[in-house]
Amino acid sequence: RFKNRKILTKSKSGAPILRFTNILHSNVIETKLVIVDRSCTTTPPVMNQFGQPKQTQQQDYELPNPPNDTISALEFSPRSSSWNAICAGSWDNTVRIWEVQADRLVPKVMNSLEGTPFDVTWNDSGNKVYLSDSSGQVTEWDLESNQLRKVGLHARAARTCHWVGPYLATTSWDKSIRFWDPRAAIELTRMELPDRSYAADVLNDVAVVACGDRSILAYTLRGGPVEQGRMKSPGESNTQVRSVALHQNRDLTSWLIAKTNGMVFDQSMAHRTVSFPIRCHRRENSGILDVYAVNEVKVNMVTQHIATVGSDGVFCFWDSQMRSKLLESKVHPQPITKCAISGDGKLFAYALGYDWSKGHEYSDSSIKPHIFLRPFETNVAA
Repeated sequence: RFKNRKILTKSKSGAPILRFTNILHSNVIETKLVIVDRSCTTTPPVMNQFGQPKQTQQQDYELPNPPNDTISALEFSPRSSSWNAICAGSWDNTVRIWEVQADRLVPKVMNSLEGTPFDVTWNDSGNKVYLSDSSGQVTEWDLESNQLRKVGLHARAARTCHWVGPYLATTSWDKSIRFWDPRAAIELTRMELPDRSYAADVLNDVAVVACGDRSILAYTLRGGPVEQGRMKSPGESNTQVRSVALHQNRDLTSWLIAKTNGMVFDQSMAHRTVSFPIRCHRRENSGILDVYAVNEVKVNMVTQHIATVGSDGVFCFWDSQMRSKLLESKVHPQPITKCAISGDGKLFAYALGYDWSKGHEYSDSSIKPHIFLRPFETNVAA
């Protein structure tokens, strides 16, 4: 059963009516897998990433001992790390780490913050995690000692944090982007933003920030940071950016922009106008097109495939060159709030939980959040 927020247009020619749909209710009929790339085969290799035989219908593996509230941040340890792990932050103000072993998922360590962790990032060695939270605090978590240390503070909520070794980049609702030296816990550089930060990403020597006034700001970090340019977020003015993800397309660095109207745009300094956006997380039902928010977009840095997750409880994999859908999952009983891709490109994680888009009256404490892992593959049913 779906709850609809707003009817946008009414068709007089028989075309589907378009409406925004925030989230699905807890009782949902699961849909069948849709695989657009018909060339994909389902002949399974001998073993999957968890040391078990593969089947045509992929079994997803749930992380044990999940948080008690919706997942607010999710990130794998980097490829340069000495171990394979995943960190999750939650609206219950906790952060947790699990080790991903060949045959099992092992809870390793947990800690609590003063605010809700909005973002997490790892250092190169994988022995420290950095967190930005709703109180404005930027925190270093030493995993060997399980000790927390404040390395920075924003005037308002710290929305994002990214490791730019050996420094840390954060953005905030206080309309600033700041760079910190976590070793000395000092601020190195501060640059003003035109509005609150809604999303940000860093790749190599490029950073991009999406702000509340629809501004997109691009920075070069080589010898900087230096602002390279700013432009308006593509799409309708009454939609909000939920996530941005930088990716390398041949010699061009561009960024994907996920929005609340079921659209993902690919933009760059060279191509500020987007010609072929990805229309996703939408479903036609009896002549009405339900459109859901894209809660996060991620790029597989090995295959360059794109992953999106939405308020419809669905995750999708996309071909970044052809803009074609490679795989669409079944409808899960809760929205998918966050996702992550491992550094080697082999694992995909996604988190189910209430995304608060319908207000507190639809929050049901008896429905717990879940985090699942699966191989990042486009030819196995989801």
